[in-house]
Amino acid sequence: MILLISSKFDVTTNEVIKWLNHFKASFVRFNYENYSSLDNFSINDNETSIKINDINLNKVNKIWNRRGKFKCLPLILNKTGNLLTYLKKEEDSLVKSIEKFAKTNLDYIGSYKDEVENYKLDHLIIARDCGLKIPNSMVTNNKDDLKLFFNSNKGEIITKDIRYPIFITSEDYKISSAGTFKVNKRMINKLGNHFAPIYVQECINKEFEIRIFFFKEKLFSMSIFSQNDDKTKIDYRNYNEEIPNRCVPFKLPKEVKKNVLKFIKLSGLNTGSIDMIFSSNKEYIFIEVNPMGQFDWLSKNCNYYIEEYIAKYLFS
Repeated sequence: MILLISSKFDVTTNEVIKWLNHFKASFVRFNYENYSSLDNFSINDNETSIKINDINLNKVNKIWNRRGKFKCLPLILNKTGNLLTYLKKEEDSLVKSIEKFAKTNLDYIGSYKDEVENYKLDHLIIARDCGLKIPNSMVTNNKDDLKLFFNSNKGEIITKDIRYPIFITSEDYKISSAGTFKVNKRMINKLGNHFAPIYVQECINKEFEIRIFFFKEKLFSMSIFSQNDDKTKIDYRNYNEEIPNRCVPFKLPKEVKKNVLKFIKLSGLNTGSIDMIFSSNKEYIFIEVNPMGQFDWLSKNCNYYIEEYIAKYLFS
């Protein structure tokens, strides 16, 4: 049997399920918005078994963690005030232990843990060590060091989130991420001498961007011509919904492909989306990886039929 962990709003999972139904595959879908009844997590001298919603994980052949996690706290506990914070930490530890056990014993694709612990700096170092070129990068909380970095890169630098975008709301205000954007001298001058750590990189002149979705060792690559649009020039993810970037299938050079596969192996990821740049200097530059990554638009733009490929893999 196949187990899918997803979201009720995830269209991509729906598309994969269409193919699973076509193949007459046996599967169960858990949406992370819903409460999952953890019937037991049993450990003794002889075996370890996990039973969720009457499903024994020992009876499952493959798990695709498309998005989210098991939720083991009944909704009534949302009314427990400050105790809820503690209970959620306990649940998080439990869910990660379940995932680790499942990964050791089953064919488990995707990862809740990798999604929530997506450390961009770690991935940059791994990519560099795999022979992939990366941008000059720095994290600092010192204004003088930031100025030196700014000047050494000819005043052409960008900033982005270290981990993932900020989103904070209260009755009085809302703070959300501005995405990736260029840093100028005026912004730096407004800073105090010390501040919360800031992640900056050289701004690379590019011919186009590359999105690579990978599933195990299968790569699906697409070039994105974002350079000619002021809105997407710095980062194609600053989407222009009215005039979308042109996107076409792309074949990676053998050496780049070899290094990308090496990165996938050393990072411990078995699915996700890698962003790269093909620079005006004709270099392939690794930017970052998203351990889950949307691929629906990539599949449709390039006629890759990734949903069918995933369904076939899960059914095999």
